[in-house]
Amino acid sequence: MSRTSIIGGSCCVDGPDKGRETIKRKFRRWKRNARYIYQRARYGFCESDVWSIDAWFLKIMPAMLQYLKETTDGYPSVPGELSHALVGSGAPKDVDDAGMKAWAEVLDEMIFLLKEANEETCSRANPYEESWEEAYKDFSAKYGELGEKLKTEEQKEKEEKEGLHTLYMLRDVPEYKEIDELYYKESKAIEEYRNDCKDKALELFSKWFWNLWD
Repeated sequence: MSRTSIIGGSCCVDGPDKGRETIKRKFRRWKRNARYIYQRARYGFCESDVWSIDAWFLKIMPAMLQYLKETTDGYPSVPGELSHALVGSGAPKDVDDAGMKAWAEVLDEMIFLLKEANEETCSRANPYEESWEEAYKDFSAKYGELGEKLKTEEQKEKEEKEGLHTLYMLRDVPEYKEIDELYYKESKAIEEYRNDCKDKALELFSKWFWNLWD
């Protein structure tokens, strides 16, 4: 298996904790990893995969499709059917070359769309993220992480009496309203883009499902 094929795959083994790891925590991690490896070997998946099947799918499937693309010896004869044309089995070379090229393009499109659907590998980034984080740090320093310093004494007494808690966001303070709205508007646009990529990828996955073999 080539290195390019497995980059981006999903690993069930947890790495060391950030910072200093105690012997006790290290032993627990080793024990947990041994359980995950056993589960993967016996069942094909481990419990940590199930915690976020969507994330697992978006991590593992592009790597699997990439490996299929790099190692396949054939291409679909008819979309949606099990039939595959094997390269060098009788068809003219130009026909084989065209079939392999078309199949590689289909797989590339699925790989691209799945990677774009994944928050960790999506090419779109929020241009307001750094400015928003700086604004949030400033907001927290002035008013507290949840804006608790914005409350009046009357508000505090009322909340304590009624058992309610008011949470403030950046947009509740005029000086931060613009950056907060820009940031969340762009975040929503990126989320919609990723969801659209997911839908398109799954449409292709469904169309070519019975051809995903070699």
